[in-house]
Amino acid sequence: MYVRKRIALTVTTAVLGGVLAAAPSMAAAPGGTAATAASAGAVHTADSRDGAELRTTWKHVWGPAKISADYLNKHGKHWESQNFTLPRPANSAKITLKCWNNHDGGEAQVRFKDTKTGRIVAGTGWKPCDWTEYHAIGNYYTGHPIRVLLDVRGHAHTTDVTAYRGY
Repeated sequence: MYVRKRIALTVTTAVLGGVLAAAPSMAAAPGGTAATAASAGAVHTADSRDGAELRTTWKHVWGPAKISADYLNKHGKHWESQNFTLPRPANSAKITLKCWNNHDGGEAQVRFKDTKTGRIVAGTGWKPCDWTEYHAIGNYYTGHPIRVLLDVRGHAHTTDVTAYRGY
């Protein structure tokens, strides 16, 4: 719900900004040519960094949980966190994944699941273990417990998983 409102507000702001920026250009353009108005609007929207867009503030909740390659190999290349509820205020959740020592094609993915509804909210997809930090970002419904799921394919590597709340 919050993401829908933020998207609607962002789209409305962008459209209104484009219309307001193009209006003076159309009045000043000889004959009101559409090309001049369109290019003026495109220039304004490309440079519009006036703070009208919404930004998410991320706060650390837990982690990094360091899951060793030995643990992953012994547990079917799978790890699950305990259920946890994000502290308020929160309307987004972000889970990061970082693994390393990949010269053998090992990959990992992290997902998080809303355990109240039973559905997967977001996931990174399969990513190579190359020291890069990957993010899974999704909606969070206040009071719903979530669980982090880590899966590995190929050779398992030590992996860090961290959780953040967004508002």
